[in-house]
Amino acid sequence: MFDDDPSARFIAAAVTETLVRRDAHDELTPRLAESVPTLENGGLRIVTDDAGAPDGRLVATFRLRDAKWQDGDPITATDVRFAWQQDATAEPGTVARWAADRISDVQVVTTRDVRVLYRNGERWDDYALGPHVMPSHRLAQATSEQRARYAREPVHAGPFAIAAWLPGSVTLSAYRDYVLGTPKLGRLEVHFFPTRAAALQALLHGDIDVAPSPVLEADLAKTLDRFADGTRLLAHYVPTETGTLLRFGPDPKRFGDPAVRKAIELTIDRQSIVDDVFVGRARVPRTYLLPPQWAAAEDVPPAGPERDRARALLEEAGFTRGQFGIIERRGERMTATIGVAAGSPARLDVARRVAGDLATIGIALEVRERSLPDLLTEVRAGRFDLALTSEEANDPQLASERWIGLVDPWFDALAQLAVQAPDRSEKRAIYTEMERIWTSALPAVPLYQELRVDVAPQSLAGIQPTPSGSALAWNAYEWSFSVR
Repeated sequence: MFDDDPSARFIAAAVTETLVRRDAHDELTPRLAESVPTLENGGLRIVTDDAGAPDGRLVATFRLRDAKWQDGDPITATDVRFAWQQDATAEPGTVARWAADRISDVQVVTTRDVRVLYRNGERWDDYALGPHVMPSHRLAQATSEQRARYAREPVHAGPFAIAAWLPGSVTLSAYRDYVLGTPKLGRLEVHFFPTRAAALQALLHGDIDVAPSPVLEADLAKTLDRFADGTRLLAHYVPTETGTLLRFGPDPKRFGDPAVRKAIELTIDRQSIVDDVFVGRARVPRTYLLPPQWAAAEDVPPAGPERDRARALLEEAGFTRGQFGIIERRGERMTATIGVAAGSPARLDVARRVAGDLATIGIALEVRERSLPDLLTEVRAGRFDLALTSEEANDPQLASERWIGLVDPWFDALAQLAVQAPDRSEKRAIYTEMERIWTSALPAVPLYQELRVDVAPQSLAGIQPTPSGSALAWNAYEWSFSVR
């Protein structure tokens, strides 16, 4: 339930609760906290007289609502400190560890008041999303076996509690003492399907009511348009702040040459991918930050393919056409493997289109599907030629830090300046320059903006997909069927 998996995230969003989260308008909204600490309401301060933080320190004070865990125990400030301590021991590179490392200390002030001290110089825009809660009364003394059981059936503070696990499904029942009010639905039944074709048929036959992203992907738009027309079912298409990128491996003999990377960018027909695979609903990104993300640069679509210019760049770089039309330089043929995560026909189709486009300039690619964990492991270790990866950018600071060491020393320096910038206007100017540097160095080619596609009955009120990519169940307590 705490894995980085779409099914797990959907269930976790219904079963767990956070202090603060982003709503459908991408605004911070309080949940377990009574309010979002801000400079305006006095809950957030910048402390400049702390010897341990010569560059200034953000300090946020959260007041918890009078809320209870699903087993009836009260939620306290100790549970916030406990959650941070757990995240601080998480595996490096995980989102939980990244967020925990932004925080210097979590101090229990009273039973319901907690003070969060962020690290020296930190000006994290999503500071309120860092602290969260875990039930210390259940986990502090738990064995590894008990923790494993908890991860499958957590007792938390969300609007729904796990009632039963059955083969192929899990039933969630309404938690009547939920802090924001008793959920309007009595239960949620979550069914698991081996393929998206099976899920699509279940939706068509009325066996399921909701198909949350990414059960059905945007490449099914033509199919969805035929039956999710707003009379019975409604397809919600939401542009997200996540993009699919073609990343270049670190081998200098293959894609270390800037001329090769630029030639590839000039060759791939990205608009054709968007038009044909996603029926024109997606956007071709310019860089690693995407609108509607506030830090993204002006949304000017990139130019179309210029393959003659790409071939000229390769010739200037010393490449000549060899056997079977494959280009080569100093006896080494330009052949490579492109890795793509299995399980998504859309991603596989895009990978094959990229391979077809690059064949026109003499680069021969083999498309190879990998399980998502294996692909990510290969990318992190640098053991790949090319890879299609999904890159979340809802937090520009985290999105930028992923590229440190892969772009340019000045990019790395600006990333640190962006952390310390006091407000969004200054941060935006820095991120704009970072995007320019990133686009010039081109460590990856942005292919398309990812679209969330959530299908639900027209009669189900309260469905609110978010641009930040939160699981659809983030506000499941508000869902209700209209009475006809």
